[in-house]
Amino acid sequence: MIKNNITFDFDQRISRHATGSVKWDALGKVFGSEDILPLWIADMDFPSPEAVSTKLNERASHPIYGYNTQESSLYQSIIEWLKRRHGWEIEKDWILFAPGVVPSITLSILALSEPGDGIIIQPPVYPPFFDSIKDNNREVVENPLVFKDSLYEIDFEDLDKKLSNPKNKLLLLCSPHNPVGRVWREEELRKIYELCQKYKVDVLSDEIHSDLVFDGHKHTVFASLGTPICKQSVTFMAASKTFNVAGLNFSFIIVPCKRRRALIEGWMHRLHMNRNNLFGVLATEVAYQEGNAWLDALLSYLEENADVLVDFVKTRLIGVKVNKPEGTYLAWLDFRAYFTDAKELEHFLVHTAKVGLNSGGNFGIQGKGFARINLATQRSVLLEALTRIEKALKLKLSETTKHL
Repeated sequence: MIKNNITFDFDQRISRHATGSVKWDALGKVFGSEDILPLWIADMDFPSPEAVSTKLNERASHPIYGYNTQESSLYQSIIEWLKRRHGWEIEKDWILFAPGVVPSITLSILALSEPGDGIIIQPPVYPPFFDSIKDNNREVVENPLVFKDSLYEIDFEDLDKKLSNPKNKLLLLCSPHNPVGRVWREEELRKIYELCQKYKVDVLSDEIHSDLVFDGHKHTVFASLGTPICKQSVTFMAASKTFNVAGLNFSFIIVPCKRRRALIEGWMHRLHMNRNNLFGVLATEVAYQEGNAWLDALLSYLEENADVLVDFVKTRLIGVKVNKPEGTYLAWLDFRAYFTDAKELEHFLVHTAKVGLNSGGNFGIQGKGFARINLATQRSVLLEALTRIEKALKLKLSETTKHL
């Protein structure tokens, strides 16, 4: 693939076995079988940009890996990236560093709510949302997405009802949404804010997939909608999904409100989370400085994979349904024509189809009969996985026919 006269080869298969990869080396532990093709956990099978690996190798060549500082160039790379890619102008003081988005969400829940408070989520949604709430003695309050006219939408009538309850203190927003792949429109986000402002509910916005948006869609940073909005929100971002550096454990939190920022910083100090990964810092800075062309090429490849998936499902996986994601590199497969029990579907995929996908049931009860597939792999791998599912479904149908 060529972008700006630079060639990027996303088709090259690179073995990840014996690298300590959760995706490839933990199959027995996760699925109970080593003999499967994994397209599950959200990292990519592509090498990170060459500029990133070069910088990391240069730093690794120095034999001392002590505590690191956060240089002004790191802050500037984040500020310029958000302005360039998302049109959002932020200030250095708003930025806090953390070891990952999930720990950041947990910190913010601890800082901005009390035990027993309700935290609103919109399932089917990223499983750690549930855990970050329940593990900290808060109550999960569900505002389920609704599937209407081939599109997942927010149930604003139900959201209004949930926000009106004074016990519910926070809305945990997934934008773009994992796993359904929606890129929320600006008018949808404004409607969320109007309701949250009306009931004085803060928004915690997980925007880790914000850079991964396909043609015809535009990610709008929730906090960029205006001054009143940004003061009432906390934004979570990282280079980890965008540039495939999740294993380096580095992210950032953007908190425009001084009072809220102080509360979150207070919890950081209590939990001694104010040190960051040396290599995560370096990777983030260089990726934001030099990764534009690589990301543009990646997005083209990922969208082609999404098109391949949709076409394959439509023409060869009869009875299975999927919507083309608007963003992320994840897709939400609907197997409910064959399975309504999450465990039965998972057993079928692992032991008959020999593929490892994420069980839809882990994303909430709304995910029963669904599975999440990771498209960020070589097209040959994606096609191999889909072909395995096709053969397994044919086998299931033939066995069903025998018993009629």
